[in-house]
Amino acid sequence: MSVSAHRTVHRCAIVLLVLGLTLAACTSSQDPADPDSGGPGPDTGSQTSTERAAGPAFETACNLPTKELQRLRRGYMPGRSPEIVVVPKEPNYFGGFTTWTHSGPWDYVQNVPVMFYGPGFIRPQGEIAVDGSSVADISPTLAELLRIEWPEDRPGVPVAEALLPDDRRDTPKLIVVVVWDGGGWNVLDRWGDSWPNLKRMMAEGTTVTNADVGSSPSVTPAIHASIGTGTFPKQHGIVDIPIRRGDRIVGSWDAAEKSPRYLKSTTLADIYDPTTNNEAEVAMIAENNWHLGMIGHGSYIDGGDKDIAAMVEGSDGSLVTSEWYSLPDYLADTEGLEDDVRSVDQADGRVDSAWMGHELLTDPGDFRHTPVWELFQTRLLKALIDEGEFGSDSVTDLIYTNFKQIDLIGHDWNMLSPEVENTVKYSDDALGELVEHMNATVGRNEWVIAMTADHGQSPEAESTGAWPIAIQTLMGQTADHFGVGVDDLFQQQRPGALWLDRDTLEREGISERAIAEFILDYRLENNVSGDVPSEYRSRLDEKLMAAAYPYRWMPEIWDRCVLDR
Repeated sequence: MSVSAHRTVHRCAIVLLVLGLTLAACTSSQDPADPDSGGPGPDTGSQTSTERAAGPAFETACNLPTKELQRLRRGYMPGRSPEIVVVPKEPNYFGGFTTWTHSGPWDYVQNVPVMFYGPGFIRPQGEIAVDGSSVADISPTLAELLRIEWPEDRPGVPVAEALLPDDRRDTPKLIVVVVWDGGGWNVLDRWGDSWPNLKRMMAEGTTVTNADVGSSPSVTPAIHASIGTGTFPKQHGIVDIPIRRGDRIVGSWDAAEKSPRYLKSTTLADIYDPTTNNEAEVAMIAENNWHLGMIGHGSYIDGGDKDIAAMVEGSDGSLVTSEWYSLPDYLADTEGLEDDVRSVDQADGRVDSAWMGHELLTDPGDFRHTPVWELFQTRLLKALIDEGEFGSDSVTDLIYTNFKQIDLIGHDWNMLSPEVENTVKYSDDALGELVEHMNATVGRNEWVIAMTADHGQSPEAESTGAWPIAIQTLMGQTADHFGVGVDDLFQQQRPGALWLDRDTLEREGISERAIAEFILDYRLENNVSGDVPSEYRSRLDEKLMAAAYPYRWMPEIWDRCVLDR
């Protein structure tokens, strides 16, 4: 599709955004056929009740800012999403004083960098703002570079402002998509002196400064699928780590099988690779199956082949894949992990099997919670380019990689910790080393990098005045209120998301609305376990939630609260 044609679609998106709609209102989404005849049955609605949205649950949802409602709407798919969605009052979050989560519609976890860099392909203009931009725009922008037609029925559109004019650029030999997991703007801004390589590339390429992840929940599987497909969870179907399938709750990527069966939209790789008769090399190196939404379906769909997917999920740090992808020996046998452990160990001038005072350098399962894996992952990427001959011919190859350590270490010690600062530095060093390696092997002015993050992070509660909501306590008290066991009422939970047992609801006569209204009245004093820190003692009667409502109300909330505003 031409840039002018994309602009037409983009104008439609802008008009719809003014009206409070998304581009999905223009057309329907395109899903690949599901060949899994032996798998779970089709999605079914999460409730049969036709109860109209009303009362406090409706009113509080209606009062959320439009952009937050849009993100929640984009994250909702009937039959897969949780029955109840809960939005804490900002800056409250689900977690604890030493455990932090990042799932929500708020700007601080939603705002992420979207950077394109590649001399000869990308405009060297630094920062730009693009109305309505999100990570869903990455794949259609890369499709424009590849000169392939992108489906018009998707909300993601090319950031044409980032590309040099068509007559001034050829096609790159290699495109690399780099995700700093948990590396949203609030993390980068906090540690602004720790990423000089990325800062230089942002200045010499094009960076969309006002982009966001685009949907809530802002969690790894959902957002990586948005990066890969140019759609949001309401279309691609990966709504969270767990999803509903009929009466069951399953993993969105089948932890054991690592199956792409639940990804309902094709990715850039799925679309592009067959146009080359599968001659293009396509690969992903990442932490686990949650990141497969970047690369797509592999051989699972007609016309696909076994693209490389290397994930580190073994307790010994070994790489794994699944039957729809491949793992070449040159990756599985890559050496140098011991050297990387030694390098991190010696960084503080002491050899003591510790990183920043944490004894984590003796067990491979712990390496992932230190920068060791960032060093080794860079080795893997260099081996992939060299041994796999990525970028070695006229057919453009694709590499997707997720550096997970900023997120993992942020969960361990919080984004304000020196551990995260150190990890950002290692991530930036890895980016610089990758650039140098591609210049030396693929060639200067022959490749493009797109860099983004899948979310920001929550600062320590004490730094913002947030109350960290203990979700297990909330669930237990909710079940007690309705006179049922907690395991009878809830099938699954995630921060801000509750999957309910529908048999229990029907048997006990409990409505989703009643549960939402109980949660709405939930107060800080109800969530206390042990001593209350002094700074919170005057706030015990404070309500913790901004909104809680049956998620199936989302279309009605949107129509009545946004379109009628």
